[in-house]
Amino acid sequence: MKILIFGNGYLGNRLLQAWPEAVMSKMRIDDKMAVLKALDEHKPDAVVNCAGATGVPNVDWCESHQVETFRSNAIGPMVLAEACQEKNVYLLHLGSGCIFYGPSPDPAGWRETDFANPSAFYSRTKYAADLVLSKLPNVGIARLRMPIDSQPGPRNLINKLANYKQIVDVENSVTVVDDLIQVLHQLIEKKGVGIFHVVNPGTMRHRDLLALYKELVDPNYTCEWIKPEELVTRGLAVKARSNCILQSKRLAELGIQMRPIDVALRDTMERYAQKIMLSRKSSVISQDAEALPELTTHDLRLKTHDLRLTTHDSRLTTRPRRMKGVILAGGKGTRLAPLTDTTNKHLLPIYNKPMVMYPLQTLLDAGIKDILLVTGPDYAHQFMKLLGSGHTLGCHLTYRIQDQAGGIAQALGLAEDYVGNDNCTVILGDNIFEENFFPHISNFREGAMAFYKPVNDPRAYGVMELDQWGNVISIEEKPAEPKSNYAQVGLYVYDPDVFGFIRTLKPSGRGELEITDVNNHYLAAHKLVAKPVRGIWWDAGSFANIQAAGQYFASKALQK
Repeated sequence: MKILIFGNGYLGNRLLQAWPEAVMSKMRIDDKMAVLKALDEHKPDAVVNCAGATGVPNVDWCESHQVETFRSNAIGPMVLAEACQEKNVYLLHLGSGCIFYGPSPDPAGWRETDFANPSAFYSRTKYAADLVLSKLPNVGIARLRMPIDSQPGPRNLINKLANYKQIVDVENSVTVVDDLIQVLHQLIEKKGVGIFHVVNPGTMRHRDLLALYKELVDPNYTCEWIKPEELVTRGLAVKARSNCILQSKRLAELGIQMRPIDVALRDTMERYAQKIMLSRKSSVISQDAEALPELTTHDLRLKTHDLRLTTHDSRLTTRPRRMKGVILAGGKGTRLAPLTDTTNKHLLPIYNKPMVMYPLQTLLDAGIKDILLVTGPDYAHQFMKLLGSGHTLGCHLTYRIQDQAGGIAQALGLAEDYVGNDNCTVILGDNIFEENFFPHISNFREGAMAFYKPVNDPRAYGVMELDQWGNVISIEEKPAEPKSNYAQVGLYVYDPDVFGFIRTLKPSGRGELEITDVNNHYLAAHKLVAKPVRGIWWDAGSFANIQAAGQYFASKALQK
């Protein structure tokens, strides 16, 4: 599924980062011809509109820039919707819950079907678009409220409140961005039509958020608590702010759930705090380096949590961890005999090129240029003849010999000296993906990241058990009675701690060091995240999958 995003702002870029299948257009949405051109160019299955004017530094800007605000928030979405209607493309428009002010007629909160009572000009323009778009077929409206994000940034409610000196303590519905990203994708998959309130169940007071901020981020934080009406009387705002509680019944009708706000808020603040701490460490280390005198030590190395300091030109400098790639292409491939009696299975053809070229391309597409290939001694020379140094492919290739097959983890252990203190992305040489993992891999910093895909018979794989939010509960290697149908695919991302874990492993009943045991180490330490594979995936270790992958790429080539 291809998703086209309009709006090169905070939420647009967060979605682009999270969705590998998404692309962004920088065309203005109020220019119909430009929009139609973008639709013809990208041929998306769905469009998400994140464009709009919210004002800088806040929505008070909209009061003095009404023409610009109206054009961005009302006319633009209508023009975009018209173009999508002509092309018969589903449109998901990001609306705002800030169109409601005060208590709702229903004690449980404002419903999606309620008429709004906007006051500020920004709110009026957002509601104007809703009134029109909500009546169109093939259009969904996702209303969110005061986004709270684990990633620090000026549009994040955490940053906003932490920077204010005077705060009102009011009760509101809010939207946790990590949950929003998942819900929007589900709405696109289901092509939800009409209005949806995308808010986490429950309510939050500003006092709750800032108490967590003080506990987890800054114990010295203080503020002055004021009454809501004082925002305007003290000159802190031009217009009164929207404070409201929203119901979210329509998401439930589609079977879509969000985490309760008390659970989601603490989880988000903990991850926000981790990012702030890493940023502070980097800043302190950099400042300390500038203050150091000239160094004469030839090979001074200081290791920190996420940085390596090395001497360079007689000065101490900082270098963040790089991402290196590891392709595991060993094994005997006995299931593919007699073809593998004369060559390594990863050199068998998939359509018009050897199998190993596909996982190599996956790493290249993820921006990885330093790559190690691990293979057995019998046919290593064939890989070297095919790939060489990697120069013609735009990368740097190194080779390691796995003398005896001992499992995926054992093969990865051979890469320890090569990876060093960097991170690594590991891909099995027979795993073929039709998906770009750059957004996930480029944002990886520490811990471990694994990927999963639903399969018909998971008993042949490592099986992930997930909760409703996509968090890993357990991983079992080839279980007789799987707890889910989510197969752990042959793509993993690790920090350098992985090699310490591997050294503690004991062989499984199969006599191998299992990669599932490595991931369970990270899971026990609460450092494992799992991402779904949304594109096509083949485990090309069988004749059937080799044939299916070959037919797919042959058909794709004919369509060009």
